[in-house]
Amino acid sequence: MLTRSRSSQMDKAKKTVSDVARYVQDVAKDERLRADLSSAIGHGSKATDRLKKDVEAGGAIYARLAADTKLRKSLRAMLDDLDTASKRVQRKSSHRLRKIMLVLGGALTAAVAVPKLRSWIRDERIGDERLETSSEY
Repeated sequence: MLTRSRSSQMDKAKKTVSDVARYVQDVAKDERLRADLSSAIGHGSKATDRLKKDVEAGGAIYARLAADTKLRKSLRAMLDDLDTASKRVQRKSSHRLRKIMLVLGGALTAAVAVPKLRSWIRDERIGDERLETSSEY
């Protein structure tokens, strides 16, 4: 049976905690996300109050809940707000590796191309000087 070493488990736990901390910082900075969550909490509170009122009234609770349009509207708004918030929270692909490879590829291309370009310019300049000096004689 394969088991993980204690150090690899600790490394994985540290990475997870680091990811969570970064994630929480991103969420804390996102004003639209906070607004969506606040709105969802408000709609949930309204739905809770409405539900308490229906439960306290007694009687056929299921029929009353099914007929209560304000409660359904509050629940639908709460779910919409939470759905919007969850879409904002989901990580977007950063393409970090692709960007790094493009930068490194560009830097390497420049490093290879510039010496060739410099030697070409030097050769052209030397060739022009030879033409000028040979035409003077």
